[in-house]
Amino acid sequence: MKSTTSRIAVGIVAVAACATMLTGCLGQPADAGEGKTSFVAVNNGEIGRITGAQNPGSQIAMALCEPLTGIEEDGKVFMRGAESLESEDQVHWTVKVADGHTFSDGTPITAKTYVDTFNFVGAGKNAMPSNYAYGPIKGYDELNPAEGEATATEFSGITLEDEHTFTIEMKTPNNDVPYILSQLAFCPMPESAFADPVAYDKKPIGNGVYTLEKLDPQVEAVLKKDPKYQGWVPKGAADQITFRVYTDTNTAYQDVVAGNADVLRSLPPGLIAQGRNSLGEKGLTAIDRNTLETYFTWPTYLDKTYPIEVRQAFSMIVDRASISKDLFKDATVPAGSLMPNSVSAYREDACGEYCTFDPDAAKALIEKSGFTGSIPLNYSSENTTDAATALAVSNSAKEIGLDVEPKPVPAAALSETINSYQLDGPVIQLWGSSFPAASEWIASVYVDANYRLQYTDPEGQAAVDAALAAPTQDEADALWQKAEDRILADQVIQPLYQQVMYIAHTECMTPHAAGGDMQIYRTQVTCK
Repeated sequence: MKSTTSRIAVGIVAVAACATMLTGCLGQPADAGEGKTSFVAVNNGEIGRITGAQNPGSQIAMALCEPLTGIEEDGKVFMRGAESLESEDQVHWTVKVADGHTFSDGTPITAKTYVDTFNFVGAGKNAMPSNYAYGPIKGYDELNPAEGEATATEFSGITLEDEHTFTIEMKTPNNDVPYILSQLAFCPMPESAFADPVAYDKKPIGNGVYTLEKLDPQVEAVLKKDPKYQGWVPKGAADQITFRVYTDTNTAYQDVVAGNADVLRSLPPGLIAQGRNSLGEKGLTAIDRNTLETYFTWPTYLDKTYPIEVRQAFSMIVDRASISKDLFKDATVPAGSLMPNSVSAYREDACGEYCTFDPDAAKALIEKSGFTGSIPLNYSSENTTDAATALAVSNSAKEIGLDVEPKPVPAAALSETINSYQLDGPVIQLWGSSFPAASEWIASVYVDANYRLQYTDPEGQAAVDAALAAPTQDEADALWQKAEDRILADQVIQPLYQQVMYIAHTECMTPHAAGGDMQIYRTQVTCK
């Protein structure tokens, strides 16, 4: 789970790609080889780190890593480094590791490889960036005490059974384990990496489709397909990928338009209209599953200042359809659910009447509440998209005599205000998922560290717990929807819009995603 307002800043990664048979391709590697395909992936900024999640080098890591599981285009899980993954109670999981898989240097990968990696990354003393992802596993707290020294040296919940089998015991039932194990945080590491993980990050020995041939963090990283790799390979995968550093997204976009670069990942909203004109339908692809959603959040400590009728009215004066179509030119789609369309529990109109633009009903609610004050709408002053949203909401509110005051706050100061529970009004927040599961969107609301809402609801929390323990997807989805209904009824978080990821590219490139997350190494080169 990731919140871009309160916890992390997400950099833009762009990709430029071309087949070697094409002419006029910027940066075409001279040693790609006759008949080979390659493309150039452009990182927006220095490649400071590769291994682990949520960093500018994570797209590189995806190409180097074969996790135990993978995610299909439609969001379903499939086996990669694992032969099977099974559980009868959603607590105890048995992992059988696929036979014959190795690291790129030929070192065999066994069950012990994963157990050793998990124990190393999961131990707080090793200060690994992906440590947080191991929190749901039994024994994590002993390895990562809030105070004092660790009381264990390995997970009590991870047991090596034999050369090909190990087990994982979760703290509580968790049917998201197949998704969890698909993350970069769970990529296996060779024993040689444990002595100096910082040095390892500069030249990681992977087990995936590609190997890292060269890394200059301020210039480029060169990856080549590993001919010895035995696992799943994306259709039409290039033989070589060069991740080249760009310092300006507009420059990368102009390279695509000029034919000097071929694919740009996550085109900024301000460039989408230009992309439609310059590249046409064949050069601009919208990923049809969304993984980012923007909300209005209302901390519960403001309930007396803004009673529920005021919060309901606020949501009803927001013209979500107009904001998406007229303001953002379909770079967003109106949201009527706390979950995006990439999640199986998604319902298009879960929010119902309170996410429907209805100024008359909103005015009646304000009159019923007796509210006569103004509502400051907080947002990051660095975010032009949020600024435009706040202004649109303010203008709409004026139509019913409601004063909504856009309040830009520097990002660092806004995070501090949120985290110290000192907001004076609602705030615009963006949330993104690590994998396409309902827990990333619904369970996250009940974790105070995510939104700082101070929100509790025993009945909703019980539905979340039951959903994670459900034996089937249909049963889980019904419970996630029940929990969502509880949250929406309390009006502590209101869906605004889902962000659509647009990929700018040439006709020879077909972008592909994992459950809505466009992954660079999955780009299909279609020209032969």
